[in-house]
Amino acid sequence: QIKIGNDLSETQRNQVHDLCIEFADMFALAVSEVFPMDFKMFKLTFPEGTKFTTKVNQRPLTPPQHEFLYERLNELEKAGIIRHI
Repeated sequence: QIKIGNDLSETQRNQVHDLCIEFADMFALAVSEVFPMDFKMFKLTFPEGTKFTTKVNQRPLTPPQHEFLYERLNELEKAGIIRHI
């Protein structure tokens, strides 16, 4: 919940209110309060001839990292932002 002080004029209060509505996801206390966005297309472009390494240097997660990451993933899945495939 956002509280707007009494020291603003009615016009200023309306401006703050409108900004809070427009940027509500910035004030979210939980992932479930964030508004979903509809992305039609996402395209990455790289200069011609760009080379990427194909060797994967992934390390296993430590138990604290695993716990933290999976808690976040479960929270995102519960909020409908991601889905398990």
